[in-house]
Amino acid sequence: MSFSTKKLALVLLFTSSLTFGQRTHSTVSIDANFGISGVKDPELIDPVHFDFGGRYMFGEVWGIKLDYGFDKFRTQKSPLEMGLNSNRISLQAACNLTNLVDQRSYFYNRSFNLLTHAGVGYSWQKSVTIKRGGTDEIGHLIVGINPQYSITENLAIGIDFTTLIHFSQHYWFDGTYTYVDPVFNGTPNGTSTLIYNLSAGLSYTFGE
Repeated sequence: MSFSTKKLALVLLFTSSLTFGQRTHSTVSIDANFGISGVKDPELIDPVHFDFGGRYMFGEVWGIKLDYGFDKFRTQKSPLEMGLNSNRISLQAACNLTNLVDQRSYFYNRSFNLLTHAGVGYSWQKSVTIKRGGTDEIGHLIVGINPQYSITENLAIGIDFTTLIHFSQHYWFDGTYTYVDPVFNGTPNGTSTLIYNLSAGLSYTFGE
């Protein structure tokens, strides 16, 4: 009887330890950022970017992130507005590099964290230059780095630098078609493009 009681106590202790560890390490965060967009070519005027999403950390190092982003690209405002609007949804892996380098940092009151994120997603774009051009649907790769500084126990401010690679984009950033192949009766061909976002924002974490 005594032996069974001891075994039961050990099982309960082990279970409670796991539960405590999950509550301590697993956190949910919501993020929102506002900033600018950039491309190599052409020159943009009044570029705008914002994004928001959620992040779930399985432990002190690794997690997943789901977010939505919007970019406004404009190359001309008058006499004709030229450019396009781009929307995206991305599913990414998230990594806290601060804790990856120093596993003990989780147990200390550390104000600075360096986060990275990378993954894949779906983008859809509409040209404001070609009003009836339809929606351009694109797959993309995304990777970014996000240093954060905690101003309270649950609230942090940060800067995010993100780069995207678009596959088979049919509109250029001035809203015109990328290029047209006469072999396919004037149908626009797709090309790969590079976009970057620089933004600042807030991150709120639920739980300890």
